[in-house]
Amino acid sequence: MASKEIQVKEYTVRAHKRQIHTRVFNFVCKQCDRSTSRETYGPRPLYCETCRPPGPPKKSLVEPKKKAKPRPMTYKSDGE
Repeated sequence: MASKEIQVKEYTVRAHKRQIHTRVFNFVCKQCDRSTSRETYGPRPLYCETCRPPGPPKKSLVEPKKKAKPRPMTYKSDGE
């Protein structure tokens, strides 16, 4: 299997509007076995909204910058 290295840069984006395309799926819930429909923009859902209600949006996984560790100081002696 071929592998390659890529350069990943972190950046933040200003708030903006985005149009997403959603679809209404008619399916049988995997947990309660009832026929239901659900609107989603991703793949076909497995569970209805009563069994698995939509949760709050996930927070970003980007951690804040950590403080750098102190580096050792090098001193020149007067005698040498």
